[in-house]
Amino acid sequence: MRTSAKSRQYANLLLKIAEKKAALEPVYRSMQVFYTSYRREPALKAFLASTRVKAPEKIALLAKVYPDLHPINQAFVAQLGEERDMKLLGMIIKSLETAFYQRSGQVKVHAVSIGELSAGTVERIHHVVQSVTSWKADFTAEVKADILGGLTLRVGNTILDASLSSKLARIRQTLIQS
Repeated sequence: MRTSAKSRQYANLLLKIAEKKAALEPVYRSMQVFYTSYRREPALKAFLASTRVKAPEKIALLAKVYPDLHPINQAFVAQLGEERDMKLLGMIIKSLETAFYQRSGQVKVHAVSIGELSAGTVERIHHVVQSVTSWKADFTAEVKADILGGLTLRVGNTILDASLSSKLARIRQTLIQS
């Protein structure tokens, strides 16, 4: 079986278990946080990939070291190690994100602006996204001075760029071509 298909299978299995336990969002969120740590910790990668350490021991250690990691995720990660599939975790996380948003009726929205967005602006973005997509917006925001002004929104896989820096780049390109 191809690794991408296997990764999707793992992600769907994890979410199916989470749905049965009414823990879809907590399982998804805690796995995202855990994966950030996992990527930075070579010792953790080696421990989880080890075949000398059995799943119950891995679960016990994960519970101690990562108390916010959902118990479903603890068992899932330990089982990945048992199956020697830890190398797939990055692809599983990508598949998990896609499947989570489809199952939860949400769309990921990321805004980039030059300053903090007001509560009113965030609420308007939520309202517009929901009216256009019929899905609830899972909103994150980032402040970047290099966009000079305006706003960039990523809604799912669509990027809406109304930043001043991109407008200036388009003007510069038009002048060069003239």
